[in-house]
Amino acid sequence: MAHMKKITKKHEKYENFLSKYPKTGVLTADKFAEIWEHYDSNESGYIDADGLDKFFTDLLQSMTGDKNISADTVQDMKDCFMSAYDDAGDGRIAITELSNILPTDETFILLFRREEQLTSSVDLIELWRRYDKDRSGYINADELKSFIRDLLERRGSSGVDDDKLEQYTAGLLTIFDKNGDGRLGLKEMARILSITPKDNFLTQFELKCKKMNYKEKQQHFNKVFAYYDKSKTGAIEGDELDAFVADLMEPDMADISTTQVDLYKKGILANCDKNKDGKIQRDELRLCLGLYLDMDM
Repeated sequence: MAHMKKITKKHEKYENFLSKYPKTGVLTADKFAEIWEHYDSNESGYIDADGLDKFFTDLLQSMTGDKNISADTVQDMKDCFMSAYDDAGDGRIAITELSNILPTDETFILLFRREEQLTSSVDLIELWRRYDKDRSGYINADELKSFIRDLLERRGSSGVDDDKLEQYTAGLLTIFDKNGDGRLGLKEMARILSITPKDNFLTQFELKCKKMNYKEKQQHFNKVFAYYDKSKTGAIEGDELDAFVADLMEPDMADISTTQVDLYKKGILANCDKNKDGKIQRDELRLCLGLYLDMDM
């Protein structure tokens, strides 16, 4: 039986994923998104590792019609294309870089150009509350379409028709809706906005504190409080508190909804909000970090 499996695998026909798409012309947003989702095989937000080799193998086969291309030829092509299109020089392909290799709808690619950056997870929560109109805790397709329309207008591309917006919405869901439920959780939305786990302020705090003495921890604790107390009121409240809770939850959950954030927040306030004002003061934050990050403050 094991021998039969080996034979089957050996003669398994290799399928060129790019062969189903037109070789010339501009790809529509949804087709481009399908290609990206296929080759971003490790869901890193880039085409790298095995995905990079598969992409250039398929691209070369599509360009030449030759199905028996050597690994050396693929490597030569990869080196040539990466030197020309890997703008970041990091040995991987970003979405905007792929659009230079496989031309697509330029307006769609505007969604991935990082002309402005969210400066904190508090900004993410504020944006989330703005578009989660039905307060479901998720961004559904219609809400995502509103976000796309506003984002394109800010980037100088107003008047995009509804059919195009539908196509762009479907494209973003193909790329970022990893559990396929047709909506976006907080982590999925964060990926659209290029907020990665390394941007989680609490995770970085935990890692850094492992190498700190007591005095250094105290100083870094003050930075944490200032980071979340964006309004400078002397307390973490509202969207600031939601951002803090979401960052606490992020390392342990595949995705997060604001409904889950609200439930988790109730538990934190029950344990740490000693004066019961629905906010987290400086001494209460110290208690939160001691409880949830096992820090000796």
